[in-house]
Amino acid sequence: MRKISVALFLVSMAFSARAEHTRVTHPNVLGVEMLGRAGLFSVQYDRVMNDDMAAGFGYGTVGLKDRTSGADIGQSVKLVPVYFNYYFKQDQGSLYGTGGATIILDSNDAAGRTSKTGSIDFGSGAVLPVVGFGYENRGDSGFLFRVTGYATFADKVIPWVGFTFGHAF
Repeated sequence: MRKISVALFLVSMAFSARAEHTRVTHPNVLGVEMLGRAGLFSVQYDRVMNDDMAAGFGYGTVGLKDRTSGADIGQSVKLVPVYFNYYFKQDQGSLYGTGGATIILDSNDAAGRTSKTGSIDFGSGAVLPVVGFGYENRGDSGFLFRVTGYATFADKVIPWVGFTFGHAF
């Protein structure tokens, strides 16, 4: 009987050490994503809609270069990523899937060009579908960190990675 009591005590301690589900206590996020959905960086906001899903949008710019010569053309385009995240666990740290689109506000300027980083060949469309899979940690203090692997569908599929740092409130 004593062994069972000790075992139950240890199991209960393991469950109490589990991190709190902080998405419901801090449902809003204001953050900066580096190398993410909008090229080099974007400022973004998202909001938790229920225990497992969040929706958000961002804003970023990316410089353009000529696709054939590779020369900087001195222009940039504005990008607005919109997305949904689906979380697989209700813990402080969770894997998640994401899907959405990056809207090119100056699509006529971007047509036939590539981003300065050379990662995105802009076609004639004004929307780039984006899907991804990542990990998020949203702490009790409000600090948020995400790392996400993306696939952006432009003229070709572009694998990409993004890092988000932000504040959840």
